[in-house]
Amino acid sequence: MTAAEKLEWKRRAFTAITAPIPQAIRIGSAVASAQYRDDAAVCAAFVRRGVQPDRAKVACLRLEGQQGRL
Repeated sequence: MTAAEKLEWKRRAFTAITAPIPQAIRIGSAVASAQYRDDAAVCAAFVRRGVQPDRAKVACLRLEGQQGRL
């Protein structure tokens, strides 16, 4: 992952974790909300420290999909 790609994924991850939590997640199952929370934690760690870029990329795509932004 180049520096430009990493910066782009950090921007996407930041946007994903600062977006409002979708209604379907808030009133949905405990499993869906736990996965959303875990994905948000992975993205937050990537934005703060730049750790686990591959895992954060997948988590970011999952968050964007759940938010309807893909």
